[in-house]
Amino acid sequence: MKKLFAFLLIAIAAVFLPCQAEEKPLQLVFIPKSSDQVFWDLMREGVARAVREDGNAKLTWRGPAHNDDTDSQIRILQAYTQPGVDAILITPTDRARLVKPIQAATALGIKVIVVDSALDGNYHVNMVATDNVRGGRLAARHMAELLNNQGTVLVLRTVAGSASTDERAEGFKAYLKENAPKISVVADVHGGGSTGKARHAALDLLQKHSAVNGVFAVNESSTDGMLRALRDKGLAGKVQFVGFDSTDLLIQGLEQQEIQGLVIQNPQQMGYLGVKAALAAARNAPVKDKTIFTDTTLLTRSNVRSAEIKKLICVRC
Repeated sequence: MKKLFAFLLIAIAAVFLPCQAEEKPLQLVFIPKSSDQVFWDLMREGVARAVREDGNAKLTWRGPAHNDDTDSQIRILQAYTQPGVDAILITPTDRARLVKPIQAATALGIKVIVVDSALDGNYHVNMVATDNVRGGRLAARHMAELLNNQGTVLVLRTVAGSASTDERAEGFKAYLKENAPKISVVADVHGGGSTGKARHAALDLLQKHSAVNGVFAVNESSTDGMLRALRDKGLAGKVQFVGFDSTDLLIQGLEQQEIQGLVIQNPQQMGYLGVKAALAAARNAPVKDKTIFTDTTLLTRSNVRSAEIKKLICVRC
């Protein structure tokens, strides 16, 4: 009888102990800036790949409709600041206004990873992003070459408080000041967080500065809006245009010589590394690098059809 009892105990342990040792799936929440840009679709590809590779994490993806709706992003963040959430990844629409709600999340023990755009304060574990100042300088160098280091340019930003896009604009202007002082920035405005708002702001700029030699737009929506405005005004192909990010429309503009360059990021890499950092933080792994920079590339007509570029700009390729 004793031997039978011991055998039963061993059998029960063999059934239940492995279950107890299994790690509970980690709950991740990703809050992008918006849902109206191809950029976020590309980033989500990288996010999904990292989650699949881990095999023991569950992801919730939810963001506002447009990247100027900070109130909605804050409400989404607050909705997921709750027990059971292990890590939140967020691309802040406003570097200052998101600080307090993120502080509240970390106070609950949730690990926060900032992706794409910087955040004030020191409550996040990691930031995974493009070196946006470098991206702006890359755009400016190309613009200086296009204009032979002289002329006038416009800068179209998106929304005030967006760290990533403001850093691009500042990097662009700093490069011109240092390396092409005969190029003057005659206007530098925030055009809004949607393509429609950017288009209206661009039309206003082009109305006031019809003889401008070049334009620089800092992200997908502002580049899209500027291209449409240039077409509306009959200036597409006549003004040197360097933008940021890529869509089918923008690639078409590049191939038709309406756009002379696009600085493209690596949003898939950004999303992938962001999730890897979130998983490591949730498991209390040591932090090696607080800031992780991802790649930037200048896209022109000469390289737009290359296999390397296709991997960066194509969703689900």
